[in-house]
Amino acid sequence: MTLKHPAAPVPGQKEDAMKDGPSGKHRIVIIGMGKGGAKLAQIFSEDPTIEIVGVSNRNQAVPGMIWAGERGIHTTPDYKELFKIPGIEIVIDASGNEEVARFLKTLRGRVEVVSGITANLVWRVVDEREERERESGKNLRGLKRLYDIGLRLANADKSESALRLIIESGMEILGMEAGSTALFDEKKGTMKTTVSIGFRKKNLENMVWEVRQGGITSAILSNRGPTVVENVNDPHPFDTGRLKENGIGSLIAVPLVADGKIVGILYVDDFRPRKFTVDEVNHMNLLGTLAASAVDKIIMLERAEELAMTDELTKVYNHRYFTRMLSSELKRAGRYGEHLGLIMIDVDHFKHFNDTNGHLEGNDVLVMVAGLLKQCSRETDVVARYGGEEFAVIMPKTNRQQTARLAERLRTAVENHPFPGGEKQPGGKLTISLGAAVFPDDWNKPDEPLSFLGLADSALYKSKHLGRNRVTMWGK
Repeated sequence: MTLKHPAAPVPGQKEDAMKDGPSGKHRIVIIGMGKGGAKLAQIFSEDPTIEIVGVSNRNQAVPGMIWAGERGIHTTPDYKELFKIPGIEIVIDASGNEEVARFLKTLRGRVEVVSGITANLVWRVVDEREERERESGKNLRGLKRLYDIGLRLANADKSESALRLIIESGMEILGMEAGSTALFDEKKGTMKTTVSIGFRKKNLENMVWEVRQGGITSAILSNRGPTVVENVNDPHPFDTGRLKENGIGSLIAVPLVADGKIVGILYVDDFRPRKFTVDEVNHMNLLGTLAASAVDKIIMLERAEELAMTDELTKVYNHRYFTRMLSSELKRAGRYGEHLGLIMIDVDHFKHFNDTNGHLEGNDVLVMVAGLLKQCSRETDVVARYGGEEFAVIMPKTNRQQTARLAERLRTAVENHPFPGGEKQPGGKLTISLGAAVFPDDWNKPDEPLSFLGLADSALYKSKHLGRNRVTMWGK
């Protein structure tokens, strides 16, 4: 191949005329379209004063060569072919090849050669600019994600769903595998895990532990920002034993503080050590601020709602909530053709107990009876204090036989419980009487809850009339 070098400048010719090609742009070629050359080409292509007229790389299939071909730039696997292109002013050597470097030395003074350290420096500058752009874009995406999370938290109405959203958001921000939240009980000085995601070997929910000096929880709560553990095996000023037990290799823990009050802690965990960027830590800090405020408000609303429907003394549902749920469950059972059991309960000779032991002890008995009723009922059942010494249990999807069996279980549990002062009762123990009715067997009008209630109440009255400490089903 006969190589035609660019003509040397003619003395007296204007320098500008030689610098600019026919288009008025500086004409350059790039040798080595791997990672470095491709980046330089993309940056130079954005400059209106520069025209890339040719590129070369041994491997024609690299992304940089494909990129150039798509833009109509001359491509060749033989770098020497580039110098057949007229009007070349600058050669960028990003190949790192000694043979290319030796050849380009022969062109010194004819074209401007950017190679070696200079090319590497330009490449690094370009690379750093792209990295900043990537980080900036990542940061903007992170802030947008936090904005979206804030909107979703504002619409959350249950603490569990809000906490789950917060954990999932933290896992997404950090690209990590697991997370959990723990809420703080200020009176007891304890933490309780409420929601956990991603822990395969152990369910962390409902774990309770004390906040103690020297522990990681104390360190997290005393830190204004996120606590970062990049490797649990590194030395730390706090104990990481509990993290190791759960297989955690790294984490970011964010204290949830609203209006100066500790709400809890958000943990986002990985099962291997890893590094965290400044932006990641800052985003987690912002997420913690959003989460604390939202969760605190939801918890306060839930507590207010719970107080409104809970009997203050016994902590089971109150009369108002009971009547609302009876009406609702009856309609639902009627709509879906299901059974619904209802049990009315009365503490036997309760006035005698109060007269003998005192009203404070009587209140204690009501609390204990309510606890036994809750303990022996199912999670789906509604246990309520109907009034005075009377209680009621609503049992969705429960037929006659199941209702009778549950009522007998409640009666037996109370009869066998050692109530203080119970030995002074008639018969030597404190007992209850129960009456029950079942929809639709005993009553098939779902829009008349009071009539249905009246059947169970009549059965209760029959139990008391027959000698107390017994279960009577309506119609028997």
